[in-house]
Amino acid sequence: MNNYYNKIKEDFLVEAPSLFRFGSINDGGYYLTPNTITSSHLLFSGGISSNLEFEYDIFRFNKHIEIVMVDPTVSGYKLILKGLARLFFKKPEKIRYIFNALIFNYLVRQKRCSHLKLWLKKPERIFKLIEGKVNSKSGILLKLDIEGSEYDFLDEITSNLKQFSALVFEFHDMHKHHKKVYDFIAMSRPQFSLVFIGENPSGGYDRNGQPKCIEITLERL
Repeated sequence: MNNYYNKIKEDFLVEAPSLFRFGSINDGGYYLTPNTITSSHLLFSGGISSNLEFEYDIFRFNKHIEIVMVDPTVSGYKLILKGLARLFFKKPEKIRYIFNALIFNYLVRQKRCSHLKLWLKKPERIFKLIEGKVNSKSGILLKLDIEGSEYDFLDEITSNLKQFSALVFEFHDMHKHHKKVYDFIAMSRPQFSLVFIGENPSGGYDRNGQPKCIEITLERL
């Protein structure tokens, strides 16, 4: 499929007039409807790196939501050091690193937030990590930005679609895995609508000009 991005867009994208971007304006922010956020009881956030602005926005917007952040590479100490190093060497985004360090240190001190220092890839399972937080009325807002390991969890997600309120992904290496993404959206379609799809230029483009990295949002019908 030489034009996989437009194929996904044409076959699945539906209009969502109340869509807003939460988190960063550029990489690290995601589009959702406010109702989806307020109706969710848990945010499972796989992949944090140096940007927690999405998690912070969700935390503030929904005063009751629990947040589970999974990433072994992040800590407030590391973020502060990166910010100070950028400040010393006069590199860009120094203030942003320090700001995110403050966010991280604030969130991990809140009762409804937890941080798991784990690589989110096989053999880990999402529902094993949130065992005890899931019930028959679960509304799990899932965000995965885990640099290609997101494909390891598609089968688990499609087997448990009823537990989710929305699915937010950054899909990497689309030139290799676009059929998996297409089939995943098709399998989710009876319960979810594709309300957003966007290119992430940071991932580059293949020889046909197709984005290697895309962001998508699936929300419950």
